[in-house]
Amino acid sequence: MNEIIDNEFGAVKNFLSKYKNALMIVVLLIILSIGLFALNFYNKKVMNEEAAVIYNEWLNTTSLENKEQEKIDSLYSDLTDNYASTGYAMMAMLSKGADLASKGDFDKSIAVFINLQEISSGFGGNDFFNKISRISLSRIYIEIGKYDDALSQLSVYSESSANAYIHELIGDIFAAKQEVEKSIEQYMLADEKYDDQQSKSIIAMKIADLES
Repeated sequence: MNEIIDNEFGAVKNFLSKYKNALMIVVLLIILSIGLFALNFYNKKVMNEEAAVIYNEWLNTTSLENKEQEKIDSLYSDLTDNYASTGYAMMAMLSKGADLASKGDFDKSIAVFINLQEISSGFGGNDFFNKISRISLSRIYIEIGKYDDALSQLSVYSESSANAYIHELIGDIFAAKQEVEKSIEQYMLADEKYDDQQSKSIIAMKIADLES
């Protein structure tokens, strides 16, 4: 038994001796990776805390009766220029884009939503804000008659990944383009995915209008 243990210990000792340098490199890489992860986590935490302060100040300033537009613009620029990857900056951009659209300033609204879409795309992005930015852009493009641009914003979603509202919105685009069959097809997909009766009723009315 002792001989077996000695042989196994000797084999382990030989392995460690032979691959000592490689093992040290692996251990160092693991330690470095953990350190970088911890540093990144800490930096994100600090950035979010700083962004939260700026966002709350921006929000409070915009709600004042006597608005200081210069201060509002300065806070917004600080938030979106220096903390663009945070959820607070994305919420500010979403609010800003929606406000501009409600005032009919579509060009500026489009610019804000395109910026939001780019920031929230790709690895480390934010799927929620990316989807909202695409939907918002699509609705604006419908409003100004740019139907192909509206459709292109939603083309990234397949029929399986799109939710009911996106199908309905695509149906609205095809309806505006007078492509009735495609519009009804999208409305039917929306009807299948909607759970509430009110939304289903709206879809039924849209289909009835196309068929009349």
